[in-house]
Amino acid sequence: MKLLFYLITLIPISFIRSAVNFYTKLGLHRNSSVYKLTLCNIKICFPEYKDNEKTLLAKQSFIETIVSGFETLQSWARPIHISGKKIFRIENNYLISHNVNKKNGLAIIAIHNRSVDMLLKWINSKTNTTTLYKKVKIKFLDKFVRKQREENNNEVYETNISGVRKIFKALKENKVVCLAPDQVPQRGMGEYIKFFNHDAYTTTLAASMVYKTRKPAVFICINSFENNKLGISIRPSKNNIYDDSEHKLSINQSIEDLIKINPKDYSWEYKRFRRSPSGIDPYENT
Repeated sequence: MKLLFYLITLIPISFIRSAVNFYTKLGLHRNSSVYKLTLCNIKICFPEYKDNEKTLLAKQSFIETIVSGFETLQSWARPIHISGKKIFRIENNYLISHNVNKKNGLAIIAIHNRSVDMLLKWINSKTNTTTLYKKVKIKFLDKFVRKQREENNNEVYETNISGVRKIFKALKENKVVCLAPDQVPQRGMGEYIKFFNHDAYTTTLAASMVYKTRKPAVFICINSFENNKLGISIRPSKNNIYDDSEHKLSINQSIEDLIKINPKDYSWEYKRFRRSPSGIDPYENT
């Protein structure tokens, strides 16, 4: 399968971008559920934007979603040291290197900006990690993706109670753990926390782990910059992540800050507000 992905990704990414741009110029993207969900979420999170600004951002995000899917295939098809060469700029790299060298544990909290697999490969080129893994529905692809994430003795556990215990234990044992807290958790496994000034059902795992263990935490994502060059943005956690009454809100505040670096790079196509406390489904007509 790795060879298949390698052959597919011999196509220049500039060609993929041009093809998707042409698709959007024809207006065909407007019929896509990805675009409709993206636009709905942007309207919720950025009510201050003008209508034309919202539709432009949704279109740009749709393009980056498709392109970043190709970036994921590239990362699957290539070794860690080659995949990392796609990254041209690192912001605040010392936040990871300093904490890794201290060997006192580190929570790396990532958001779904562009290719999560490319980001994880870059992180794993710096340090071994313990991560949670949500199974892929296609069995043979699930096995392949998991194997990719376990390369070089990295530990991967399924997103369930057993996996949560193991990743919690890893952080307490001064290992580096990676978490992605920006998707909707299963019922009974989250809380309503403000996200872009709206109540959003949010996983509290990352917040609870950092607060209870008092381990350092950093926030990280991949962004596109000038000429579509890729860079990694790393930010320190906010001080209130260690506060009893504010540590859960702190996570969503830090996620918002990362998204605002370049909103078109965020994966807006998830139904982030689908479990509204009011019972109203904002995605009913999408």
